[in-house]
Formats: sequence, structure tokens, C-alpha cells
Amino acid sequence: MTLEDSVRALLVPACGTQRVLQPGADLLEEELLDSLAFIELLEGLEDLGIILQPTRIPKDRFRTVDSILALVREYAG
Repeated sequence: MTLEDSVRALLVPACGTQRVLQPGADLLEEELLDSLAFIELLEGLEDLGIILQPTRIPKDRFRTVDSILALVREYAG
């Protein structure tokens, strides 16, 4: 499983819907990535060895699956 697939696999149960995988879905505007889902995502990423400090990352970086994947790629280095 690729890193991208792993992140997508984290997002679906965290957000509780497959809608997060729709191209262009705005996870924040559509309230798919709420505070609980956000914490679940961060914990899942930590399990993959990717530590994010959300207070240092602009909220918009979590707006879409693609923006989250780009962020994860940066931190996975």
C-alpha cells in the first residue's frame, strides 16, 4: 500500500464517509473533517511515522484530500 493509499484509508473512517475521496471535495466547508476526525487523522498519521504540528500548519492545508496528501509528502520527506 502506498503512502497516499494509507492516508486515504485513514480519512474514510475518520470522516465517516467515502465522500472524502470525491475529487475536489472540500472537507472543511462540507464539515467532513471535523475536530474528532482531525484528531483521528493526526493519530493515524503518527502511526505511519508522520508527525504534524497542526498549530504550525495553515488550516487550508487540510481542505482537500489532495492538499492533505501534498502536506503528508512534505513531512514524510
